[in-house]
Amino acid sequence: MCRSIVLIIFGFLVTLSPPAQAVGSCERIVISADPAYPPLHWHDGQQFHGASILILTRILNDLGLPYEVRYLGPWKRVLSAAQSGGIDMITTLKSTPERRSFLLFSELVLNNPVAAFARKDKPISFSKWEDLSALNGGIARGNRFGLPFDDFMDKHLNIKETDNLETAFRMLQANRFDYVITGYHSGQAYLASANLEDKLMAVRPFLIDSQNLFGMVAQSPCVSYLPLINRQLEKLHKEAYIEQALMQARAEWRASPVIGKN
Repeated sequence: MCRSIVLIIFGFLVTLSPPAQAVGSCERIVISADPAYPPLHWHDGQQFHGASILILTRILNDLGLPYEVRYLGPWKRVLSAAQSGGIDMITTLKSTPERRSFLLFSELVLNNPVAAFARKDKPISFSKWEDLSALNGGIARGNRFGLPFDDFMDKHLNIKETDNLETAFRMLQANRFDYVITGYHSGQAYLASANLEDKLMAVRPFLIDSQNLFGMVAQSPCVSYLPLINRQLEKLHKEAYIEQALMQARAEWRASPVIGKN
C-alpha cells in the first residue's frame, strides 16, 4: 500500500475516534463557588465559608483526596472558569441544560426551595407563576433556578438582573422591584444579617422546590472521583451531617455576616 493511501486511512480513523473526556492526572481537585450566597457558600475576603464548603471538604478529607478551594470573583466568573476547564468542581449549584453541557452533577446535596421575597408593607400574593407576570422582579446576576421555572421566567416574567443579592434586596426596599427571586436559605440568611426580617418576607408557596448538587467539570482529570464522592455523600445523609452543616453555616453567618468585595 502506498504511503499516501496509508496517511489517508490514518486520518480517517483519527476523525472517527471519540474525543478524550479528561486529559492528564488529577493532582488536586480545584473547587470554587458563588462568593455571595450564604449560608450555602460565601467569601469573606479571606476564605470561603458555608454549608456546601463544609460538606464537600468533609467528603474529600474522608476520602483522602487533595483539594484547593479557590476564590475566583463573581459567580459568572466561576461558571466561566468551569466551562473553560480552569477549575475541577463547583459547590453547589442547580442543574440546568446549559450547565449540563460542561458539568456532571452529583446526587442530591441539599434541597434549596426557590422563593419570591417581598416587602411586608407591600405584600404580594400568588397561587401560580402566572400571577407574577404583571409585577417587576429582580434576581442576582447568574442565578438560575431549574426547569421548568427558568423557561417560564425567561419568557413570561419582567425580571432584571442586579450585581448581587444585596443590591436586589436594596432595590426591593426602594420599591424598584415588587419581588426578588432567590433560594430560600440564602434569602433568609440575608434578612437575618441585615436585620430586615421585620420588613421583608418569603412569600408562600415556594416557586419551585429545587435541588442543589455538586458540579464536576466534565473535562476535568478528576471526574473519575465523582462516584466515590456520591457514595460518601450518601453516607453523610444517613449520618444527618447535611442538616448539621446547614445549621452550623447559618449560625456562622449570623455571627459574622461579611462578604468580601468581588
